[in-house]
Amino acid sequence: MTVPTLERDYSLPHGYSVTFSSNPGRPFEARWSPDVPRIRKPRQQHKFMEAYRAARREFLNEVAAIIGGNVLVIDTDEHLTSETILAPTKH
Repeated sequence: MTVPTLERDYSLPHGYSVTFSSNPGRPFEARWSPDVPRIRKPRQQHKFMEAYRAARREFLNEVAAIIGGNVLVIDTDEHLTSETILAPTKH
């Protein structure tokens, strides 16, 4: 089975955008525009990270559906957290 390359763009708060890509045999990638975000105010940073995680979850849901398997996300920022993206079940 050949897994296709998947790439999606997402607009985020404060004028940033991220392009997620998933290519067979390569690691998951996030490319930032116009640059890597540097948000200093805690409230704005929290709002930004919520939007980022929602976009990432949406993208990885699509990846899980394509590969037919679950995806584990481990965030290594201030607090080590994890999230499992479950592949949709077939009816």
